[in-house]
Amino acid sequence: MAWSRILWMALVGAVVALHLAHAESEDGSNWNAYDEENTSNSSHSPNKTCLTEIFPCSHTITGNLVLMIFYGALLGVAAKIIADGAELLLDVGLPPAIIGGLVLPVLGAVPDAAIIVVSGIGGTKTEAQAQLQVGMGTLAGSTIMLLTIPWLGSLIIGRCDIGADGMARDRVCSSTFSLTRQGISILPDVKTSIIFMLVTMLPLFIVQGADWHCMAQSSNNTCSDPSTASGEPNYVHTSALVTMIFAVLMLFAYMGFQVYDAKTAERRAKKHKQEVMLRRIAQRFYTMTSKSAFVEAAGEDRAASETDSMVNREGIQKKYFNAWKVRQPSRPTVAPAAANEAPSDEEQEGEKEESTAMIWVKSLTMLFIGIAMVTVFSDPMVAVLGALTDTKNASHIPISSFYVSFVVTPICSNASELVSSLMFAAKKSKTNISMTYSQLYGAATMNNTLCLAVFMALVYFRELQWVYSAEVFVIILVQLIVGLIGYRDTYKIYIGFPVAALYFVSIGLVALLESSLVGWQ
Repeated sequence: MAWSRILWMALVGAVVALHLAHAESEDGSNWNAYDEENTSNSSHSPNKTCLTEIFPCSHTITGNLVLMIFYGALLGVAAKIIADGAELLLDVGLPPAIIGGLVLPVLGAVPDAAIIVVSGIGGTKTEAQAQLQVGMGTLAGSTIMLLTIPWLGSLIIGRCDIGADGMARDRVCSSTFSLTRQGISILPDVKTSIIFMLVTMLPLFIVQGADWHCMAQSSNNTCSDPSTASGEPNYVHTSALVTMIFAVLMLFAYMGFQVYDAKTAERRAKKHKQEVMLRRIAQRFYTMTSKSAFVEAAGEDRAASETDSMVNREGIQKKYFNAWKVRQPSRPTVAPAAANEAPSDEEQEGEKEESTAMIWVKSLTMLFIGIAMVTVFSDPMVAVLGALTDTKNASHIPISSFYVSFVVTPICSNASELVSSLMFAAKKSKTNISMTYSQLYGAATMNNTLCLAVFMALVYFRELQWVYSAEVFVIILVQLIVGLIGYRDTYKIYIGFPVAALYFVSIGLVALLESSLVGWQ
């Protein structure tokens, strides 16, 4: 399979990265910038860290960029394996509402949630406070990226001509690109996804409101209280717990609605089955053409060739529609006449049972491998993202790790979702494009519920200080703008560009709010 080849390439790359990182650690020239105190006391000295850790690490920008690429590739492969394994569950006979409404959304959020967990669960309290910037970057970056860049990409790829009634006409797209006369139309249930996204965003106002109130009471626009364990007033810290509880409640409400109103899940299951059937028909067609070529090359007599041609011509339709249930070897040994006979009911039932069992095994194996990879490689990925901006290193990028994770981790954890969204949009039909945008809004909803609950649990139970006002404000602002723009029946091309621009505006806005001009935490 394609993902297995990518996995092998990523593993080979990781071995190369390991070699480079260790070679760098043994090279004394990389440490000339260190003074004696940093070299002897820092926990990041080469002998104390890079030569003793299980995973390779680096203390230079180049080394960390190399490691970031390969850890990111491994996480991207893991996310793809999880997505493929979850979609295989649609073939085992379970209700689409359960798979599409419960399993797929939760498993889709696993990579982001894993990165958030490892960013704040280990190390001392001070280390966790610093590393949780990576977790916030993942939460904010994943939500904002999905609602901006693929939002525009799907709009451009899936665009059709807009008719006189103001609705896009399926699969009708003139060659002339137009900002106002081309676009896409969506089904009504996409608006329901937007409503859920905006409603599940409300728990953010709990902790953010408490922090704003605290800052308003302070003379220097900061919220702190040295007398408490978290370093801030107790009501601000407690608001993190309340936010977590409401996020969990909204997660259950959202999943319950997904099961109850399973229109999107059923469309996705139907589309998946169609794609599986087409793949198997194509495979069967390739098998039959290969067999014909083999027969001709072997110099079989004319009668045998005519018989085989007759079988192909008369039995091709039945074979094609049986191909998705019955898998035969590439060079069958049965006689041509027997090949045209339909299998008996007993054989079909046995093959169906065997196929279902194999699908279960394959799906669970892929899910286990994918989740295991995410669990293993999330920790070194977080460490590398932190090391890129660590001032103790020989060379570093002089920005917060939030900005690095904002850009990098969403690409790794949501790459498969991005590709599938664009592929759905390329079909240029109202049904497929609606699946695309429902998937994007649904991913933002899972970030507002599952990922936010995980983040708030770390803040509360590890007694960390809430210093994410600027980031949360930007998350709220982007979702409000995209939700209001998207709550319509037809999206014209021109509205996609300001939506995509929000991705870059959000980064600049966080930097502005945290600068000395505004002074937010």
